This record gives sequence, structure tokens and C-alpha cells, in this order.
Amino acid sequence: MTVQTSARLSLCMIVKDEADMLPGFLERVRGLWDELVVVDTGSTDHSVALLEAAGARVLHQPWRHDFALARNHSLDAATGEWIIFLDPDEYVSPEFVVQARAVLGDEAVGAATVAMQNLREDGHVQEAHLLRMFRRAPEVRFRHAIHEDVAETLLPQLRATGQVLVHLAAPVTHHGYRKEIAQARNKKQRDTAIIQASLGQDPDDLYLHFKLLEQARFWGDAALASAVAPAALEAWQRVPDSGLNYWAGELAVMLVDGLYAGQWEAALVELQAMAVRVPDSPAIALRRGELLELLGRLEDANAAFKSALSLQGPAINTQLGSVRPRMGLVRIAIALQDMDTARAHLQLAHQLAPNDREVVFTKGLL
Repeated sequence: MTVQTSARLSLCMIVKDEADMLPGFLERVRGLWDELVVVDTGSTDHSVALLEAAGARVLHQPWRHDFALARNHSLDAATGEWIIFLDPDEYVSPEFVVQARAVLGDEAVGAATVAMQNLREDGHVQEAHLLRMFRRAPEVRFRHAIHEDVAETLLPQLRATGQVLVHLAAPVTHHGYRKEIAQARNKKQRDTAIIQASLGQDPDDLYLHFKLLEQARFWGDAALASAVAPAALEAWQRVPDSGLNYWAGELAVMLVDGLYAGQWEAALVELQAMAVRVPDSPAIALRRGELLELLGRLEDANAAFKSALSLQGPAINTQLGSVRPRMGLVRIAIALQDMDTARAHLQLAHQLAPNDREVVFTKGLL
């Protein structure tokens, strides 16, 4: 039963030198929060003044190379029944504000994901569903020094209370994945160093291996991927199936690519062995199709791309089960000189991602 309440929402943030992004952010979150709690980790610009003028309670904590530590400091200070956490480079829409406020009155709901749209430098948008809103409870804490997450402590809390997880459909646009912004903030060196230091303390943390390989993929650093993949494979082999999470399929793909760069047959064999542990992964099906395509096994590749489209398994990057396999089908159809089929698949891909580089390039050819 839905019951209207007067529950308060605390917006929790951590910042450092975000004066360029904060004005736009603060304007967009107007009406979202009842309490704004910010942990500043050493700003030297006028970020603190902007936040205090907006009504924030600003706490000061020296930066200790641990995002979870700073996030948990904001949780300790928050007083709202609900928590939402956002970063200054994440801009909400008016529809999002309405949807988030509506959740507060539903006693059946214990948490919500947001539709995060990561803006790339080529104009492409990668969407991911991220757990960002939840009922405040002392048991719910962030883990991991970087790419911090509350899922491991929140999901048991939801099971205990019987409350459900809902999905907010209105988008939140994230500008931090644009490489020119990331480069200006030296994010690669900072993030890689934090991950590697954390892995030194816990080499079996598969999530951290995933994030390290993700760094290599995002920056196109094949040398980094090759260097870190062997340790990631060892961790993969030690971790039980119960330790695999929703990102396991994408980890398997990046791991295999790091181990067998340019060795398509060996990569395919290893990937198929790893797929036994992650049977419903769009990411694995897509990469299997790409490897089969490279090996000239076009009919098998075609089947793999169709499988990627049909699978409903979880993925952080929703393109892996939509645009990318669809473009794989376009390439196979072109190779088989079936231009009508190629155009049909291309039209569907264009509807999903009109600014995608491969889509735009192929439309120019067809």
C-alpha cells in the first residue's frame, strides 16, 4: 500500500574544486533535496562559498585517497530518512526531481536506481542504471576506495525489510566521462593509483580488478590491460560463483582481451570457458560474435550477435545488448552482400544511437 509521508531527502556529495560545474548542478537540483550535506576534501576555488550560499552544510575532511571514506562521512552527518548521492558533474532533469520526490511517499520502496547517461566526447551516450537513492540506515555503508558502492550493504537490508528496489526512468546526464574533462582532472593517474593500492590490500577483490581493466579500456591503454589481466584472471579463478556480480560478463570480456590481444582463436576459447560462469551475459555474447567475425565464421557470428540482442542479463553498458550487436548484424549482412538486411538493421541502430560513430559512418556508405 502506498502511504504519503513527510519523509525528508538528504542529498549527499563530496567535492573538491568544482566551482565550474556547481552553478549548473545546483540550479538543476533545486526542489530535489530537503538537506544538502557536502564533504569538501580541500577545495581551493570558491566551491564552498557556492554551496553555502545554496544552503548546504559543508563538512571539511582531508583527502585520504578513499572515496568510500568521504561518502560515509556524509552519511554520518545526514539526518534525512532518505539519501540520494550525486556528483557536481551529474545534471538531473525536472522530470527526475518529480520522480525522486514521489518515491519518498511509498513505504514499499527501499531504494532506487537512476538512469545515468554518460556523455562521451563523440556525442554518444552510454546509459547505466546505478543505485543512488536509498533509505538511510546505519548498516548501509559505502565500500571500495574508488568507484564506491552501497549495494553490498544495502541489498541485505532490502531483503530484511521486504522493501523493493525501483528504477527512476528520467535521465541524469554525467559529463565526467568526456575525456577532455577527465584529462584536465588527471583522473587516469589518480584512479589507477587508488585501485592498485586497494588491490595491494585485497588482491581477491574482483570488483577492483574490473575497475582497473575498465580504466585501461576507457583510455585505450592496451599495455595497462595486458599488464593487469593475469592478476585479474587469478582472482577470477579463486572467487566462487557467488562472488560474481552484474558486471561479471563485462569483466570476462576485458580480461580475455587483455590476455589475448590479437589472438582471436585463443581469446574465443577462453571466453567460452568463462561464459559457463556467466551464461546470460550480453557482453560475452557480443564479444563472441566479434571474435567469430574476425575469424571469418560469419554464420556463427550472426547467431552470436542475435543472441546478444535477445539476452536479458545485466550489463553496465546497455549498448552491449543493443547498438553494438545490431551493428554486428549490419557488418555481417554487408559481407554477405545482403544490403536490404543491412539497411534494416542500420535503421534500428540509428534509432537507438543516432550519433554513434559506426552508425554515422555506415549510413554514409549505405
